[in-house]
Amino acid sequence: MGFEIQGYGLNNSNSAILRAQLDAAKEKTTEEKDTQDLQAKSAVENNQDKFVKSSTASAGTYSKSQLTSTQAEMIRKSEEQRMSAFQQMLRSMVVKQGEKSNLKLFGMDLNVSQAQSDAAAASLQEGGEWSVDAVATRLMDMAKALSGGDPSKIEELRTAVQKGFKAAGVDLGGKLPGICNDTYDEVMRRFDEWAKESSVSTEE
Repeated sequence: MGFEIQGYGLNNSNSAILRAQLDAAKEKTTEEKDTQDLQAKSAVENNQDKFVKSSTASAGTYSKSQLTSTQAEMIRKSEEQRMSAFQQMLRSMVVKQGEKSNLKLFGMDLNVSQAQSDAAAASLQEGGEWSVDAVATRLMDMAKALSGGDPSKIEELRTAVQKGFKAAGVDLGGKLPGICNDTYDEVMRRFDEWAKESSVSTEE
């Protein structure tokens, strides 16, 4: 006995053949669909890969060399500011020492009392706060701290000290008092020792 498929009368033999053909067609359609899905998925992935690469490339605004150059410039400016601050502190310290030297000259300034003159003289003597050794030691401690232990900074710091003393001389009327000149000589001597010690350490 036959049965109806989509309005056509078919016997059992023809029905079996047709069903096999339909199943084969269905499998083929399924395979084609799977193939299309894989192709579509691959296309999407390829597009995503391309997008990511493009995004990554555009995000690299600065190259490694440019970044290093920027950092170097920032470090250079920072060191300049620190060196300038050191020079100003040194200048102020030398001026203070010079003022103490002038204060000890009782009688040359009507605004200086005997007590003030004696106190100034005491501060300039050996062991005093403004003696040659005390001021030179403070200046060298500052210089060595600023160098960060780098011997290559010695001459740069020496130059800063020379400029600081020169500026202090201008502040003190164009000429440094004797004790300030003695302090300058002592500081330069200590710079020479520092440079010599660093040279020996490098050779070892």
